[in-house]
Amino acid sequence: LERLFNRYLDTTPKAHFMEMRLTRARNLLVQSELSITEIAIAAGFVSQSHFSKVFRARFGQSPHRQRATLS
Repeated sequence: LERLFNRYLDTTPKAHFMEMRLTRARNLLVQSELSITEIAIAAGFVSQSHFSKVFRARFGQSPHRQRATLS
């Protein structure tokens, strides 16, 4: 499975799944009024702090700032 992901998507299954979760979370930030904690849980993260850390690493800003910027 990893070889197929690498060949056709140029990524690993783990990285692809994380990207899908972060994209879903980003959409929820803009399109809903759920709290950051609720969004973290809906996107499959165990805690808000882990979600915020991963989100900031991917998008360069916190979920709070992202929501304020894109709203």
